[in-house]
Amino acid sequence: MPGNELVLDVKAIEKEYGGHPLEFFKGKKICLFKACLEKYFPGVRFGMEDLLEELNLSVVSCENSCCAGTFFQRNLITRAQFAAINERNLIEIAHEADILLVSCNGCYNSLLRGRDFLDTPEVRKKTEKILEEVKKEMGGELYSGQYQILENPPLKIIHDLDFIYLIRNDVLNTLKFDLRGLKVAVHYGCHYLNLERDKRTKNGLREEYFKDKTKLEELVELFGGIPVDYQERESCCGWGASQIVLHKNDALKITYRKLKSAENVGADFLLMPCPTCLYTLSKPEFREDMKNLFNDNDLDIPTIHLNELIAILRGCEEKRCITLRRKTPRIEEIFNIITNQ
Repeated sequence: MPGNELVLDVKAIEKEYGGHPLEFFKGKKICLFKACLEKYFPGVRFGMEDLLEELNLSVVSCENSCCAGTFFQRNLITRAQFAAINERNLIEIAHEADILLVSCNGCYNSLLRGRDFLDTPEVRKKTEKILEEVKKEMGGELYSGQYQILENPPLKIIHDLDFIYLIRNDVLNTLKFDLRGLKVAVHYGCHYLNLERDKRTKNGLREEYFKDKTKLEELVELFGGIPVDYQERESCCGWGASQIVLHKNDALKITYRKLKSAENVGADFLLMPCPTCLYTLSKPEFREDMKNLFNDNDLDIPTIHLNELIAILRGCEEKRCITLRRKTPRIEEIFNIITNQ
C-alpha cells in the first residue's frame, strides 16, 4: 500500500490538460489540511482560500487532527499509533473531499509516511486494532468504513507549492502587484527537499531524490522578483523536531547561519512553503536569543510563506490583510514595498 497512491499525479495532469491544468480541479471538492502551526500565521490559510475563491474552485470544510509528525519524531508515539492518527485524518477528509491541499512540509510528509508504515504487516495489524478501539470508544460508525484502513483511496494529496506551481499562469493572472525586482532567497525545508516517497520508477523502486528543485525560484521570477542563491539554501531551518527542545542553542546556530547567509547576499526577504519552517525562522523569541548568542543586533531579514506572499501580490485590502499582517515587522516591510506601486 504505497504512499504514492495518495499523491496527485501532476505530470499526468500536465499531459492531459496541457496549458490549462486548472481545468482538472474544476468540479472537484478541495479541502485545506489544518496544520497546527498555521494558527500563528493566519495568512497561510487566508492566502490559499482567497486564491481558490478567485479561481472559482470548490472548497469544502474538513476536520482533521494534528498529523502527529512532531510526536513521532520525538519518539512519543509508535509507528502504529502514528499510522492510525493519519489514517483517521485521511478517512474523514476522503469522506468530504476529492483533493487535499497541504501547506506544511511536515504534514505532507506525515500523511504519506503513515501509509508507508502500513506496508509492514505487524504495523498494519496494530493500526487496525487501534482503529477498532477508537470505533468502540466513539460508539460505532457514522458511515461505512469510518474506522477502517482506506483501500485504493479516492483522495489525492498535493502540496501547496506544487499546486501553485502547476497553475502558476492562472495565479499570475490574478495578481494586482509584482515583486518589483526584489531580491528573494528561498527556503524549501528538509521534508520537501528530501521527500522521495511520492516518486517511483516503473519497476516500483524508489527514484533517487538528488534532483534540482527550482519551483520557488521560478515563481519568484514569474512574479517579477530576482531569486538569489546563498550558501545555506538547502540547510535545515533549525527546528529538527526534538533538537530545538533538547539542544536549543545548537539548533539556533543552524537557524542563525541560514538567516545570516540570506542576509549576506542582499536578500530582501526569505520565502518558504512551510509554516513550521516559518515559525522557526521568524519567532521573535528565537531572533532575540540568536542576537544574544551571536552578538548580532542586525538580524532583521523578513520571512514569509508562499501563500501569504500571493495574498499580498493579489492586493488584499488593508482591512482584510490585518489578520494576515498582524502589524508584525515580519512582513510589514514586504507588504509596504509591494503595495506602494
